[in-house]
Amino acid sequence: MYMEIKKFGFFFLIFIILALAVKFYSIIDEFLPSIATAFVLAYIFNPIYAYFLKITKRKSLSGWIVIIIFFALIFIPFMLIIFGIQKEISLVFNENTVTLFQNALTNIQNILYDQFSLDVSAYVNDIKSQISNVVQKAVTVIGPKILFSVSGFALSAFLTIFIMYYLLIHSEKVIETVKNYFPLSNANCDKLLREAAGNTKTLVLGQLLIAVIQGTLTGLGFFIFGISGSLLWGFVTVITSFIPFLGTMVIWFPAGIIQLAQHDFFSGIGIILWGGILVGNIDNVVRPKLISSLGNIHPVTVLLGVFIGLKEWGFIGLVLGPLIITVLLILIRMFREEYLVESKSDD
Repeated sequence: MYMEIKKFGFFFLIFIILALAVKFYSIIDEFLPSIATAFVLAYIFNPIYAYFLKITKRKSLSGWIVIIIFFALIFIPFMLIIFGIQKEISLVFNENTVTLFQNALTNIQNILYDQFSLDVSAYVNDIKSQISNVVQKAVTVIGPKILFSVSGFALSAFLTIFIMYYLLIHSEKVIETVKNYFPLSNANCDKLLREAAGNTKTLVLGQLLIAVIQGTLTGLGFFIFGISGSLLWGFVTVITSFIPFLGTMVIWFPAGIIQLAQHDFFSGIGIILWGGILVGNIDNVVRPKLISSLGNIHPVTVLLGVFIGLKEWGFIGLVLGPLIITVLLILIRMFREEYLVESKSDD
């Protein structure tokens, strides 16, 4: 009888925990990107916090110094870039741009027919008919989704900074809480935290850093050669940099072809050389060195994570998407080691 009551209590408690967990998730669902971003930022800025803590000997003061540094070096410049990109979206994707692009396609069609006797008019006409729809989606759907909605951004930013601050000054308690409440052994909890930290460093200091460098160089190239939308296309290059093999080429190469089709040979040849020699070689020179020092994450994991992250959370999804997938894979492996392997060996 006692065993039956205990068994009933066990399943009843599991049911209550799951019900409350589902309810809690439904409440904080929209804030999960802010919470996850706070964890990533707290990990990245923790060495700076530790440095100032040695000097000031005060956790709260060191935490506020880190927040000020974050605002000055990352948040404010990032916001200025984002606002600039939002303006460029409306400037680049307009009727004049559509007309120029359609004219460039016509010129390419004529060149292919005159030089190589290739008739691609059917394909070109089909592309022309879809341009207006693509432009409209870029302005009304893609732009706001990838960037952010101003109405909800202030609350998300406040929540991120608030959590980041307390994660910094109470990092030991956070780690202890994870170990106490996570259903894994202390050894596997340590391993989970260590591998999650390593993957975060790889994604932020490896993948994202390379993407930002390539996006910055692409935007600079567009500006130097007088191609409109330098901020916008630099930002898009940051995203395409995560795509294996093609990467940044899908931005600067078509831009060069369009400029050549418009008989702007200086800008066309210039941006192609700039992209091929300078932007493209970042992958060949910088990426191997960073990967060898930081570690590697499978390209498929990164690519799927980027697409899922952008769809669900916008720009911050570039990091959160791959990170969540890698953490999920780590948890599945540890669950197998913690429970399935042990139960099998007991048999």
